[in-house]
Amino acid sequence: MSEAEGAFLASLAESERIHFRHLALVRPQLPTDSQVHMLEGLARSLASPRLLTLMARTPHWLAHWPILLGLAENEATPEAIRRDLEMVVSLFDQMREMDQAPAAEKDERSEAVKTLYSQLSPPLKPVAKLLAKQLAKTVSATGNTQELPPLPPEHPDWDALTAPPAALPPQASGRGLHKEDRLARAKQTAQPDELLGFLVDPDADLRLAALQNPLVSEDLVCRALAQSADPGFFEEVYAEARWYFREPVRDSLQDAPGCPPELSRRLALSGHLVAALERGARSRAALRRIVSYFTQLEEGEYQFITYWAKRQSPQLLRVVKYFYDRLQRQQSGLSSALPERGEEGRWATMEERVFLATQATQEDQISQILKDPDPQVFRLALENPALTPRLLASTLPSFDQNRAELVAAHPAWSAEPLVAEALIHQPHLTEATALRLMAHLPGLKPALEILRDPRLLHLEVKRRALESLRNLYLSLDIPDRIAALRTSGGELMRHLPQEVLQDEETLRRMVSDRQLDPGVLLRLARNKLTPRAVLEQIAGHPVLMAHAAIMSELLLNPKTPREASVRIWGLLSEAEQQQLLRSPHLPAALRTLG
Repeated sequence: MSEAEGAFLASLAESERIHFRHLALVRPQLPTDSQVHMLEGLARSLASPRLLTLMARTPHWLAHWPILLGLAENEATPEAIRRDLEMVVSLFDQMREMDQAPAAEKDERSEAVKTLYSQLSPPLKPVAKLLAKQLAKTVSATGNTQELPPLPPEHPDWDALTAPPAALPPQASGRGLHKEDRLARAKQTAQPDELLGFLVDPDADLRLAALQNPLVSEDLVCRALAQSADPGFFEEVYAEARWYFREPVRDSLQDAPGCPPELSRRLALSGHLVAALERGARSRAALRRIVSYFTQLEEGEYQFITYWAKRQSPQLLRVVKYFYDRLQRQQSGLSSALPERGEEGRWATMEERVFLATQATQEDQISQILKDPDPQVFRLALENPALTPRLLASTLPSFDQNRAELVAAHPAWSAEPLVAEALIHQPHLTEATALRLMAHLPGLKPALEILRDPRLLHLEVKRRALESLRNLYLSLDIPDRIAALRTSGGELMRHLPQEVLQDEETLRRMVSDRQLDPGVLLRLARNKLTPRAVLEQIAGHPVLMAHAAIMSELLLNPKTPREASVRIWGLLSEAEQQQLLRSPHLPAALRTLG
């Protein structure tokens, strides 16, 4: 150990030294699968900004998506670095949305992706390119010898590598992005401080997008209400059913300095009425006070009073209905849509909501009524003839467990393959229900999606999906197997290595195609179970000359025939040969040639 390295170790805390030794040991070489899992765990759990900075400045680690995502989600990562990594994450979100967008919007979204890519820091642009290639070819990171930046030197300047960059000014994150990017970021960011900034932003579109973020919590909304001075934000929160009924949020609305006086008076009046109802009408004066509160109550507050009465005093529901029926309010036809948010703070009546649940034909109305807080309205909406499987499947991720189970128990919707697949990926669904729904999933693709989904925690569901995938694959003839392998980008090899790689006839016929995806060839060249005859056939494939990564994998595979290895070795440049010589997996015969 040099004197500089000793001084650097002395500057670290004892807990940091242990992790630094692991990082310094792994850094000069390409990580194995187990090392990638170890680095991912450190990226998510480390609390040392210096060590996280070191990881973020190691490009060949960032080429593994779980490590990059872990650093981006770790709140201890220095803000400037985390912002750059989150821009990479946002870039791929934009690319995924561009692929799914209608044809008329693809050009515009493509320009937005290019603009966002131009804003990446120069060290991250090669990493983003490599990740894009991996996603496009769906190549797994088991061999780790693809096009990567040069490996770091043996004795780097640790002080410079671990020095965090200068802190960003407050609220700087995301300010340089276009509005479309900021809207997408407001819906998807996992950083509480950044989400809070979007909630108090003067732009109403950004606030509404932030309110749709699944990580918005009651505590975060209360903090935003205390900091906001925009009257529109208070109306937006008040108009949301999931916040309207929560008493802590209502208290925060009333107590916030920026709350509009009319809204504060409306909430205070409801609070006084509830308190009076809890005390009861023990005297004539108390009874007159309750009647006075009822006569002053706004129409929009009857939803909360009814909700309170259902939970606390069901015998008062008839009283609430009596005053509501005599409320002086503007009559609206049942054929009208639900009131827009912020429209005089008014909620639709129960009659309007029931009418829409059964008669609405527009997708936005049906989508809104599916989120109604009343379960009876939700059940009626499921019977609406205009409700399509696509619309229901797109709304399912936002359901709680009770509503997801209601859809799963519905005899018609549970038999729809699109709805059944979306239900299985619903995080709140029980394992028994998910196993029952698997009988309605046809083909290989749903089983592959289940195995890919990291949020699906039911191990028995994944085991059944793997078993179904195996049975379906073995039942196919050779042309259909080739089509399945090409469609999945070779991902079947990862889940069914024995069944796929021992089927030499299918592999030989597939590799004989001159237009085969290079990603599939890379998987075959990397895997140690690939038959020797298939490896020799890959060594003569015309696409080989254009992909150095495939040549490298063939050379590192001990089953590649010697004659083919020697011929490929002569096709590599001197720099590529030197990079391969660093690998301990290179066969001794080729190391002698080097």
